[in-house]
Amino acid sequence: MNEYSPFFSDAYWWLSLIGGIHCVGVGIYIRYIYQSHNRSHKLLAAIFVLIGIYFFTGLITKETSPVPIHLVLTLFVPIYLLLMPLLYLYCKNSLTGQSKNNYWKHFAPALISAFTVSTAVLLRVGFDPHIHLEPINSLKQLSHINVLAIIFPLLLIAQALVYFSLLFSMFSQYRKRFSVLDQTTIKDIRFRWLVLLTVGILFNWITRLALVAIPFYVGDYFTTLNQAIARLSMLITVYVFAFYGLTQITRMAYLRGNLASDSNSPVKASAQLLNAEEMQYLQGVIKDDEKST
Repeated sequence: MNEYSPFFSDAYWWLSLIGGIHCVGVGIYIRYIYQSHNRSHKLLAAIFVLIGIYFFTGLITKETSPVPIHLVLTLFVPIYLLLMPLLYLYCKNSLTGQSKNNYWKHFAPALISAFTVSTAVLLRVGFDPHIHLEPINSLKQLSHINVLAIIFPLLLIAQALVYFSLLFSMFSQYRKRFSVLDQTTIKDIRFRWLVLLTVGILFNWITRLALVAIPFYVGDYFTTLNQAIARLSMLITVYVFAFYGLTQITRMAYLRGNLASDSNSPVKASAQLLNAEEMQYLQGVIKDDEKST
């Protein structure tokens, strides 16, 4: 396996670079080109930018980092705490059509964790910045160097469980409303996109948990191959998101065009509330009333 380690290291680096560039590119496209009436596109763009930041962390190595690598990765954890609130708010805004939310309630954990990390770095509490020459391959080694790197991933797991339960509860309520309609509508297309986005992020969250987090916490060694597989899964998922999103945008534009053409076309006699005989009888009643008055 040692002779393949340079290959996996290079593949991991390139996956991180390509994935980061593509995710940030998709985020910029959504933010400045694809617009929505309730401004939910800004939340979606922020989600893809955060995924891009996750990819770019793979470019940070012990040689390229100006500070100890375990400290740098800990500083990124408060940013990851923004992903699930953004996903929940985007889905909620897209389904309800509203744009006013209590953002402070959802983003408070990320702000508090950022303040905690900044304070710990300045006061050097909970970590030893000088012990970074030896590679860290297990939880036992990291516990003597960086306590925050152990606590924050557990907070990420707890936060993800809470928000995924809220999302699927919300989806179960709206699925009953959309299932009543026999034909495909714009709301139905948007609902399917939100479900795909949530399931894709959940799948990659479980994949990273199984390949990276759980082996690390049980004291096993994690390898570059496991991290490369997790990033490759996320990159493929982003491509699926982009392809599916573009197809659904095309379908929504087609449906909007049909709705506009139907609203401009004259109403046929067969589509009226009253047929010809009923209209004639109603006109006769009106004339009789006029004569009697």
